[in-house]
Order: sequence, then structure tokens, then C-alpha cells
Amino acid sequence: MINSLYSGITGLNASTQRMGVIGDNIANVNTTAYKGSELSFESLIMQSVGGYTGQEIGGGVMLGDLSYDWNQGTVQKTSNPLDMAIAGSGFFQVKDAAGKTYYTRDGEFSVDPTSGKLVTSSGMVVQGCVYTDPPPVPPVAPTVADIIVPPSATPPPAYQSVSVDANGVYTFTDNTTAPPTTDLTTRLQIVLFDVTDKSSMAKMNNNLYTKTTPDATDPLTIGIPGTFGLGAVEPGSLEMSNVDIAKEFVNMITAQRAFSASSKVITTSDEILQELISLKR
Repeated sequence: MINSLYSGITGLNASTQRMGVIGDNIANVNTTAYKGSELSFESLIMQSVGGYTGQEIGGGVMLGDLSYDWNQGTVQKTSNPLDMAIAGSGFFQVKDAAGKTYYTRDGEFSVDPTSGKLVTSSGMVVQGCVYTDPPPVPPVAPTVADIIVPPSATPPPAYQSVSVDANGVYTFTDNTTAPPTTDLTTRLQIVLFDVTDKSSMAKMNNNLYTKTTPDATDPLTIGIPGTFGLGAVEPGSLEMSNVDIAKEFVNMITAQRAFSASSKVITTSDEILQELISLKR
């Protein structure tokens, strides 16, 4: 009976953990480029009859693994021409004020009015490279640097208007001149990054990921969109969350029923123990 009590407790813990993951997925159903989490469990052996000979008695359940669903989210058009969605595999690389590197699929970009740098909604600086026209064949890994919009040629030092095409190439137009001057010599291009083992990407705040394995173990793939197996980009668009709300509601019902069943195991075990104690009276 004591064993069944502990088995019931592990079931309660497992159901609680699963509800936590389901709640997190539902809460992020409208979060840009959010990837849903999936929790798996493993059996727990508490007792074996005559050694591990195929007569093991189960002792409940334990947490197995937490993984992310990397399936593509829906790509949706926005009113910001600098927004960018990745269609396929890959991440944007961004850096904080201290120069620390992170990765994201959230392409909600804008130009910082002070520095002229292309930044995320949380102020991270987006990484790119100098555009080569035509691109080298075969493709080569580009030299990565901040994407910075050059200031206008005439005072006051305002930044130019920026446009981006389907290849992730940024073109700058100086609207302070008459007629406006489009600079085709200093164009920049977005760079995408990817890893072979997606389990090495750990979620952070602000839609960011950090790489948990060294490059020697799992080297980064670096290239412009559409090269080295990297995805394409769609300007003026954002990737939506890939959470299936209907599926999460079904998972919630399943977790709730599993919790109720585990609590029933504990209640029934307690009643049987009470009957055993009463036999002595």
C-alpha cells in the first residue's frame, strides 16, 4: 500500500508539470515566433522481484524530457516593412549592449533613431553582412557585423529611409536630397544561423534562444537566406506562434483526468490502509 501511495504522488507531480507546460503554451499562443514545448515522461521502477529479470514492479512515473516543437508557424503580413519572417530553418543572430550573442526567430525589427542600428523590439542589435552583387558562387560564409543605416549626406544628421527585399537585402535612400538618392554601393543583407541539433537551443526571455553546446561540438551554419540549407525570408511579415490551441485544450483535459486518477489511487490506498489498521481492533 505504501508503494501505491508513492506511485500516486509521482502521478500527481507528473500531471502538475504537464499542466505547467500546457499553460505556458496557451499563454504564448499570440507570441511572435513562439515554439511550443512538449513534455515526455518515463516509467519509474521501485521494486524488482528476484533482480531485474522481467518481473519488475512499477513505482510510478518520472519526468523524461522537455523538447520544443520546431514546426513552422504561420507567416502573417504586418504594417512594418522592416519586419521579417523566416520561412524554413534558421535563426536571426542578435547582440545585447554588452556584445553577448543570442538567437531569435522573432523578426520584429526597427531602426534605432540614435545609433541607426537595426534592432529588435527589446533593443537587441541585428546581425548581417555586406551585400555582394552578384552573390558568390558557390556561396561562402559571410563576415558578420551590425546592420547600421548610414546617416544622411546633408545636415541635420537624420537616418535614411530603409527598404528590404525578398533576399533580405537592405537598401538606403537619402530623402534629404532632391531628388532622393538611393545608395546601391553600401547595401547590407540579413544573415541566418542554424544548428544541427536543435536541442542545444535553450529558451530565454524576450523570444531569445542561447546555444548551450560549444561550436566544436555542434558548429553553427552561417549564411545568407537560401544558402547552406537555411530558410528564406519574407519582409514585411512575422512568424506567428505554432501552438495549436485545440490540441492544448485536449492535452489539458487529459492531464486533468490523469491528476484525478492519481489522486483516486492515493485515496483508495489510504482507505485500504485504514481497513488494515482497523483489523487489529
